[in-house]
Amino acid sequence: MLTTQKILSVICCILLFFGNIQHVWSRSVEKQAVLTVLTLNIARFNHWPASVFEKTGPVLNFCIIGDNIVQQSFEDLNNKVVNQKRITIINLSRLRNLAQCQLLYISDLERIKLTSLLAELKGQPILTVGESLAFLAAGGMVALNKVDGKMQLNIHLSIVKQSGLVISSRLLKLANIVDFSN
Repeated sequence: MLTTQKILSVICCILLFFGNIQHVWSRSVEKQAVLTVLTLNIARFNHWPASVFEKTGPVLNFCIIGDNIVQQSFEDLNNKVVNQKRITIINLSRLRNLAQCQLLYISDLERIKLTSLLAELKGQPILTVGESLAFLAAGGMVALNKVDGKMQLNIHLSIVKQSGLVISSRLLKLANIVDFSN
């Protein structure tokens, strides 16, 4: 009888644990789906120099650094067309071959690696998108973060301009322009 009680207790704990994980997983998947769509729209309102597409042709490479949820959410954008360019999703497991990217979405990267990576990309026409103001302070261009239950668009405009990218004034009107250059 005691072993049956223990088994039932263990099964209940497992069910509760996995029930909570599924709830957290679904919230995480939903959040990432929103961030993915917002990133797509940011790309729509961004202009890259023509020289960027001389090697790739009409292809817009979205490079993704993040966990499985992040990478999976971007897969839905593969082969979509934005500004007459076909999106190709490239999931990066290593921080190499970044010159192939026109947009680099960084979800989760240690601060020291992030700062080093963004310093390396400074001045290159690669639109960097992250999920916090700390991302912008480290040298990122666009951050999407939740404030008071709403998604907020933050743009580090001086970094964007240094890279030769142009963000549409229509998008800039919706954004919070920040400057961490000081």
